[in-house]
Amino acid sequence: MKGVEAALAIWEETRKGLFLSQVLRRFGEDLPEGERKLASTLVYCAMRRYNLWVEILRSFLRRPFETLQAETRDILILGCAGLLEIKHFVPQSLVNAFVEATKKKNPADAALVNAVLRKIASDGREKLEELKNSPNQINQALFWGLPQWIARRWMESWGQDLAKKLFVSQLIKPYLSFRLSPRTDPGEMGEKFFEEGVKSWRSPYFNYVLRSNSFGHPPSMLGYNEGLWTPQTESSIFVSDKVLSLSSSLGKRKILDMCAGRGIKAGHILERAQDVTIEAWDLSKNRVYAGRRELRRLGVQERSIWKVGDSLKLAPEEAPEIVLLDAPCSGSGTWGRHPEGKWRLSPGKLSSYSDLQRDLLERAIGMVTTGGIVVYSTCSVFREENERVIGEALCSNPDIIEIEIEGGGFPLQRGRPFGYYLLPGSPWVDGFFLCILMKR
Repeated sequence: MKGVEAALAIWEETRKGLFLSQVLRRFGEDLPEGERKLASTLVYCAMRRYNLWVEILRSFLRRPFETLQAETRDILILGCAGLLEIKHFVPQSLVNAFVEATKKKNPADAALVNAVLRKIASDGREKLEELKNSPNQINQALFWGLPQWIARRWMESWGQDLAKKLFVSQLIKPYLSFRLSPRTDPGEMGEKFFEEGVKSWRSPYFNYVLRSNSFGHPPSMLGYNEGLWTPQTESSIFVSDKVLSLSSSLGKRKILDMCAGRGIKAGHILERAQDVTIEAWDLSKNRVYAGRRELRRLGVQERSIWKVGDSLKLAPEEAPEIVLLDAPCSGSGTWGRHPEGKWRLSPGKLSSYSDLQRDLLERAIGMVTTGGIVVYSTCSVFREENERVIGEALCSNPDIIEIEIEGGGFPLQRGRPFGYYLLPGSPWVDGFFLCILMKR
């Protein structure tokens, strides 16, 4: 199976520190659709509950897991995840594919891989059920695929009921939402997707967004290169849509996107507001290049200015009327799509994100004009990155007030006491935090 070989190559690259989605796009371009789906499913299943698979493997091995060669550990993790989560493959076929891969990488371990994966295929689900039904918090964290310290933090912050919903969200399979260009008719685009084998339907929140049951490779899909649509989660769309509403209702046209990334929110705003200009900043030269390319694809690049540099030091061309600060964060609300993030996060790194967010928000407040707006957002569900950051900014800036946000049907969860959360709860809605501030 080429999909198994590709999954192992993707996993190895991700283990070196690269982002899973980026590596998958690179490898997936050369794979047939069926093999690409197999590779994608294997690596995401393995990454979402990495600590669970390691724990199960330890229970079936007669030697310490850490003493195995890295390639053999990779094979066993992917094999374990595939056997216990993928239901439409004959288990023996998967076992054989991973044994063949072992023969190519570490022939001496082929017999061990064969024996362990066969045992998991027959007895592994019983182990899963034990963990799922356990009242022990550590076992629950294992089952849902969370580091123990994160599970404890969420229980303390959110209480048992909401924390459990966050636990469950780790296993929701993400799908694509398509943000349509103003020149794209939703009905016609839906029909074209259907002809290409992609089922789609209208989002309940936005009349210009289609949902799909696909997590395919966007550049290879009909209409992407022509700028007819853009993949964007509906939580992210909610944030940039609020910027659009503020710009329209308050007559504010000069927008600064402080941490613009690849320009997804900037593209949304410029597509839908023809009289707006955006100055976009990012620390990464590669992301700025990608952002410019994204706006060219959409045909709106002439109303943007891009700068590479530290947003704490760059100076705007003009005083902005609206500052969008989509701050760098833990990404905890998007771990369903980017599960590698939770294994790379530590309490110390979470604290450093919070420090940076406070500094960036202070800079944003300092730049915006009187009567201007700061839109603060993260894709995090940690209070340290959200309410606490807002609370400190409000305490140190008495001329700033918070503006209430209308959900428009979105299931908003009020922060305690500042801002609003969109909690992850469906394949199209990630976890986000949003707070809108006005300078008096």
